[in-house]
Amino acid sequence: MIAEPIIRVSLLEKLASINAFILCGGRSSRMNTDKALLQYNEKSLIDIIIESCAGLFKKVFIVGRKYQSPLLSGYFEDEIKDIGPLGGIYTALKRTDQEYNFFVGLDYPFIDKEIILYLSHLFMSKTSTYEGCIPIAPDGMHPLFAYYSRYCIGAIKKCVSEQNYMIRCIARYTNIYFLNLIDELGEKKRKDIERCFVNINRYEDYESTKHMAEKA
Repeated sequence: MIAEPIIRVSLLEKLASINAFILCGGRSSRMNTDKALLQYNEKSLIDIIIESCAGLFKKVFIVGRKYQSPLLSGYFEDEIKDIGPLGGIYTALKRTDQEYNFFVGLDYPFIDKEIILYLSHLFMSKTSTYEGCIPIAPDGMHPLFAYYSRYCIGAIKKCVSEQNYMIRCIARYTNIYFLNLIDELGEKKRKDIERCFVNINRYEDYESTKHMAEKA
């Protein structure tokens, strides 16, 4: 689909006007160590994600912590503390100069540029109808690998006022496109999708994914 040169170039041009935000405000309490600095083939998880985003998007920012990288355009502290990644999304949408923005958490050691391109291509034709896009992989929804527009700010405020800090709460107050990647891309892409959305939350997850990375 996006292998067509003209389509690919057009898509890359669109992404070059979109900001990416890496959500790093978590305390890694289930990990018992700093998740951002976990090493995969002698590269930290946070640097893997920064490099993947910097190769696609206009600017890349960190939300929730300070971190130095020549590929970053800056960092922001959460404006609303202790409400999880919803607070990071709110902070980013308040600061961004772009309508639509890509968000990713520190959970994806095998983040795949091609999957981001597929997701972006499928969503870009829907932006007149939807204010965000959450992909659905075989293991479920991934709201921390998603697009959100500035129009989501009002929805987030309503969620916070209700003390509902689940990211999916946004969809109660604005139109979010839940994109089933297998349905759209077919079984031929299943392995790529499953690998991209491998998620780490505990140190045991890190150990198993570290071995996956070493074998790749």
